[in-house]
Amino acid sequence: MKKTFLLIAFAIATAFAADPEGIFVDVELVSGTSQRAKLLGIENDTVSLGGYIQNKFTVVKIAKKQFKKIVDEQGNDLLNPKTKDAVSQTKVDAVKNAEAKVDTTKKVDAAKKVEQAVQAKEVVRQAHQPEQEKKENVAKKAEQATQTKIEVATKSEAKDEGKKKKDAAVKSPHKTVLVAYDADGVEQSFADQFTALTAQLLMESGEIPQIIRKSDIKNCNDNVCYQIELAAHGFKSIYFGEVSSDIKTDSISLNLTHVFYEDTLPTLHKATLNIARATALSDAITNNKLKNQLLDAQGKEIIGAKKDRSYIHIETDPDGATISRSEKDAICKSPCTFVTKDTSKFTIHAYWNVERHLWGASTNIIPIPGDTTHISLKLKRVSPEIRIQTFPEGANVYKANAPITKRTKAIAQTPDKIPAFDMGTDSLVIRKAGYRDTLINFFVAPVSQIDLSIDLEKLTDFNEIEKQNKWIHDKQMQTLGEAFIGGSIGTSLIGALFLYLAHLDYKDADDIKSELKLPGSTKGENFRNKVDKNKKLVNQGDNKAIAGGILLGTAAALLGVGIYFVF
Repeated sequence: MKKTFLLIAFAIATAFAADPEGIFVDVELVSGTSQRAKLLGIENDTVSLGGYIQNKFTVVKIAKKQFKKIVDEQGNDLLNPKTKDAVSQTKVDAVKNAEAKVDTTKKVDAAKKVEQAVQAKEVVRQAHQPEQEKKENVAKKAEQATQTKIEVATKSEAKDEGKKKKDAAVKSPHKTVLVAYDADGVEQSFADQFTALTAQLLMESGEIPQIIRKSDIKNCNDNVCYQIELAAHGFKSIYFGEVSSDIKTDSISLNLTHVFYEDTLPTLHKATLNIARATALSDAITNNKLKNQLLDAQGKEIIGAKKDRSYIHIETDPDGATISRSEKDAICKSPCTFVTKDTSKFTIHAYWNVERHLWGASTNIIPIPGDTTHISLKLKRVSPEIRIQTFPEGANVYKANAPITKRTKAIAQTPDKIPAFDMGTDSLVIRKAGYRDTLINFFVAPVSQIDLSIDLEKLTDFNEIEKQNKWIHDKQMQTLGEAFIGGSIGTSLIGALFLYLAHLDYKDADDIKSELKLPGSTKGENFRNKVDKNKKLVNQGDNKAIAGGILLGTAAALLGVGIYFVF
């Protein structure tokens, strides 16, 4: 709603340029905000306002119930047109005001007549008085007459002012409403006792609540609907209560939700209190528990009081499992007992990890103040996987334990699954070109699958886009350089192999040459065959040596380029 009204404000700021539609009106929202706008029409409980945004005529539609009044330039209320009864009442009020005015006028006239009579009498008497005494008496009587006029006017104004204040006090509505506690699993009369206690605490805190039931508001089935209806009637502070029973733990849960309208958008606080069923009322008022719940719902600091401790005793099969709460470090090794001051439901995890073989179990606990809760868990073999889904897809996933550089390797690309071997809190960084980096903190619990769904935020800042593009370019050069270095290694190995084979051919050719130099060798057919073979081996060796040299040279070039790109 804030965003909508900002749009209205901007439209109204530019609406005084000549436009072809609408009439000028003064609007006031139920939040108290006032503004001048162009009214285009009221239809089906929707008010259409118009104005110019970026030199373009724009129409904004807002629910009629969000407005307190809409007044045109002649002073007519277009939102709540006067009915015949209202007109009659207005006429009656006008007549009363006229009568009061006439009455005041008569009183002033009477005072004037009295003054004139006194003056006439004094004129006769003063004819026999000395001149100086006459002047003093005239000044004195003039002062007394003026004082009489002031007193008459003051009394009349005080009477009118008192009447206005009285009318305003009668017309001013309650600003706080307490919707009676709902009963879930308990009798309504039991819930009504907490409604009365909460109302008393509200009055002690300075709020004067009007108590209603949900049945008083028709055509609503949820708290949001009730909230909107009550806000439309001018209530700024709205309280919803609920009493529910938990048969399993033999306890009562008191839920108090506070909706506060400081602006057009509400602020919501919810406070929960768990108390023993057998001694619900006495437990609720002990150590300021109910008052602290109200303070918590109001967003205020609670009263520092000594809270009852609760004890949780956990045993596992097998023993030696690590016990922890969600998003918190390990507490102890089973079997063990730990202390908590929490009164709301929370989850306990137990896991046992040996050589990446994981067994685990989880359960929900509602502590009972001043009592011990016994929990027994049987561990089962689990293989947790973290399923990461991003919108849009194709983002790289990195570990968040070190800064991301151009040499950092991504561990996955969304959508993908990552096996989890260590329980507890963990962090990941999601990076995609054109989108802002997203850091995810999550708790790895001993369950089969942990789902992470992330909506990526598109980059709009020019400097951030340039910085990311530079990183992407460096990353591409790093990848290309590594590819060149890897290619140079393979090429150099092949080149070395060719040189080795050339070496073998040269060695065989040398052996044949040595045989041809032996004394007694004849230049027959066998001699000529050995000569031909010698030449063949030398040629093969030359070709292999040339190929090996070329490959080694290529490898050196690839290595140099790769090192340049990488470093």
